[in-house]
Amino acid sequence: MEKARPYLVILSAFISVFCFPPFKFGPMIFITLVPLFLAIEGLSPSKAFKYGFIWGFIFYLGYIYYIAWVTIPGMLAAVLIMSLIPATAFWVYVRLLQKSPGMALVFLPSYFIVWNWLFTMSDFNYPWMDIGYALGYYVPFIQAAEIGGVYLISLVILVVNTCLYASISEKFHLGPRNRTTLRFVFVVLISALFLYGYWRLSNIPPQHEKDGLSIGLIQGNMTRDVKWKPEYLQENFERYFDMSRKAANAGADLIIWPETATPTYLVQYSTHFNRFKNFADSLGVPILTGTPFYESVGPGEYVYFNSAILAEPGKEGYEIYKKIHLVPMSEKIPLSGRFKVLKEIRLGQADWSSGSERTIFDLDGYKFATVICIESVYPGYCREFAQRDAEFLVVITNDMWFGRTSLLEQHAMMSVFRAVENRIPVVRAANTGISMSIDKWGRIVEKSDIFTVEYLISRIYPEESNSVYGSIGDIIPRVLLAFVFISLVIAFVKRKRYNSKSW
Repeated sequence: MEKARPYLVILSAFISVFCFPPFKFGPMIFITLVPLFLAIEGLSPSKAFKYGFIWGFIFYLGYIYYIAWVTIPGMLAAVLIMSLIPATAFWVYVRLLQKSPGMALVFLPSYFIVWNWLFTMSDFNYPWMDIGYALGYYVPFIQAAEIGGVYLISLVILVVNTCLYASISEKFHLGPRNRTTLRFVFVVLISALFLYGYWRLSNIPPQHEKDGLSIGLIQGNMTRDVKWKPEYLQENFERYFDMSRKAANAGADLIIWPETATPTYLVQYSTHFNRFKNFADSLGVPILTGTPFYESVGPGEYVYFNSAILAEPGKEGYEIYKKIHLVPMSEKIPLSGRFKVLKEIRLGQADWSSGSERTIFDLDGYKFATVICIESVYPGYCREFAQRDAEFLVVITNDMWFGRTSLLEQHAMMSVFRAVENRIPVVRAANTGISMSIDKWGRIVEKSDIFTVEYLISRIYPEESNSVYGSIGDIIPRVLLAFVFISLVIAFVKRKRYNSKSW
């Protein structure tokens, strides 16, 4: 067993990577952690920490390698920091195992979910790692997200892995009946997840075409080598105008351009804004676009925002949403809003400030919210818009920085969960792709290729959110947080001696 431990860790991490988009081996996630649990069995806390860290390093390196397209040091830092989660999880786990084996088994799923949830609460946010995202392509398996969000799907995955592991392990000295019970729970939980989804998808009421709204999603594909160069600004406008005309001719009721589709301070430069507004008026179709925006806060002092504005034909001015959740290290230095000295750090990041208002746009009675880029990854944040009566969600993003990597598919598929969690449609416009339309059941209606110039027309059916998750919110990670706290107290109340062979 000692010689097999490192191979079990590597096997578990390697297969786990292939369970996530763009790979389609998602259902294997129900068993991929079992080899890791077996490798940790019987180790001291320090050795369990080491194995957990090795697993984390391999898995996160395979999962978020694409950050290196922007910053290699940043990618390595992210991988090393994220690897501490499984490392500390197993460090505490083996301590608990000596005192309360049952609590130790419950602790593992709880700890992983709580950490991913806590990442949504701070400036060091990168909530990319919820294990439930592995099932994004398998729509029946994720319908229960309407009850507890992606956290419920993650919890089921982690619990079934734990049940299968405990049923084959000799560590817990279980009798045949208890082993059979655990295997029965393993099968029942997976079956329940699927059957619930199958039942929900089998009872979808018919939609009436007259009740819908046609959305035009414009994918300009202005790549990083030209997007921000002033000499290409004219081409940028012409490309979006041309595709918008085609979308309008195809019957679009609302046209959506991606994040920073206008690479200029559109509102502040009256020539550009008048041109944009006159174009929307001439089409007779509202246009939502991402654009940089700034405000004066004093003599010669400005704050800058990554924003989205909506221009409606025949109406003066515009409505605006200013991005609240900024990408750490890329759009701002974490905590720079609290500590002035951090504002002076320059690592090549954008100099954005966080907005404060959760804008709900009203389009002839249809209410919708816009989230920008990484904001679509926050379940609780998107839920807040649905609870403010948004009837559909618009995601605008610009993922061009990461080239032809798996990030584009990973990021896009997370929007599938936002649709199911809130039971509202989600439409997504991305500069270089992936642009897509998702119905409230998580089914992809339209989807673009990457790095192509194209537009999509999709009929959506806006309605108010009525999901359980919308009502109860993140109750699962909140309850698990209390359990994790109690577990940590118990784990460190008294030290015990451990014996294991070195590796």
